[in-house]
Amino acid sequence: MGLKGTLETMPVVDLLLWMSKRSQTGMLKFRRGQIDKTLTLEDGRVINASSNDPREYFGQFLINFGLITEDQLQKAFETQQETRVLLGRILVMTGLVTEDQIHQMLELKIRETLLDVFLWNVGAFEFLDGVTPDDPSVVHVAVDMLDLYQEGVARRNDMLRIRAIIPDDSCRFEVVESEATLAADPGSTESAILAMGRQGMSVSDIILSFHSMDYPMLRALHDMVEKGWMQVVPASAQTPAEPVQAKPAPADPAPAEPVQAEPVQAEPVPAELVPVEPAPGPISKLDIQVEELEPSPEPLEEDADNFLLQAQGHIQQKRFAQAVDTLNAGLGAHPFDPELVEALATAERALADKLRSQLLVDEQTPYLLAEDLTQISESLTAPQRYVLSRIDGDRSLRSIIMVSPLREVDALRTFRTLLDQGIIGLR
Repeated sequence: MGLKGTLETMPVVDLLLWMSKRSQTGMLKFRRGQIDKTLTLEDGRVINASSNDPREYFGQFLINFGLITEDQLQKAFETQQETRVLLGRILVMTGLVTEDQIHQMLELKIRETLLDVFLWNVGAFEFLDGVTPDDPSVVHVAVDMLDLYQEGVARRNDMLRIRAIIPDDSCRFEVVESEATLAADPGSTESAILAMGRQGMSVSDIILSFHSMDYPMLRALHDMVEKGWMQVVPASAQTPAEPVQAKPAPADPAPAEPVQAEPVQAEPVPAELVPVEPAPGPISKLDIQVEELEPSPEPLEEDADNFLLQAQGHIQQKRFAQAVDTLNAGLGAHPFDPELVEALATAERALADKLRSQLLVDEQTPYLLAEDLTQISESLTAPQRYVLSRIDGDRSLRSIIMVSPLREVDALRTFRTLLDQGIIGLR
């Protein structure tokens, strides 16, 4: 039996409990904003998972867990483009990872893709009964959905506790210097987080630097605060991140073609989570207790057709960035309108094509024009700070984008904005 709806009408814990009780085979799809996830089910087990969030790509997981570096992933991608061999096979053949590590990371990827959905309060879902993908996974991994359900409920409630300490991703930290913090293993994740905390990096900055999904890094940050190693810095007391050091720019760089700056859309902070209780023992019925929130009066919203008309006008004038921003605003008011969703995908493809033609025609290398970024750091977005941290005078623009945890269109827009603002140049 097929099923379709929104997470407002059928909360994710109810939906996945219902799914876990039935040995379903088919494809379960989720959408929230610009993020799409697809789970392939076989007799109640999840055997594959895909997402268009770059942080959930297989290579990003390998970087996050320290199995490979950004440069190694880039070289593997280049080999893949030449040979058409699967990424995992290339990494095994070159000795960077083992077969067992590939299998473990694929299972972890499946788990994290679904567990992340437990943190969603809004979104749309669709279950296609009996439908299987045309290109099944060549590595057999199967994760029991009931086990994932129990873990997902625990994670959802844990996120409530985390957000009570770290309320949003703009928070920064002050390291409490002690024997414990000074003795941290230099090669450990904790040591790296401490270094980033000392630099004044925000939660968003740290998540991007680790190529991580939100929950695992928030969990690590929360644990370090609980241990007394760091304190959350109030917004009024925050200091900008340290400037990025880069190689000197050449004397007479060729100026980039002036194009109107196109701002990057920041990822929204998740809405307040609702605590739930996991179903005890064998699950036989829906008995999840979900707190009912008092509805608030809703403001009058602009009709979806008006957003479509405005976007079409921008597209006709080849103002694709403005079209994307208009459609994103429309989806904020009408998150499940299929015409807005389709129009946004079309506008983003056109914008990406335009930016590729401007920035990726030749193998160009970005360099810093600003000698000291301290004064402007606070005005930059987390994606902009991430991109600047990767500019070293050697990495090409294409290679930075290739291994970035940002969507390609967002990474391109970030570079375009930094160029137009005179913060970076290309040579």
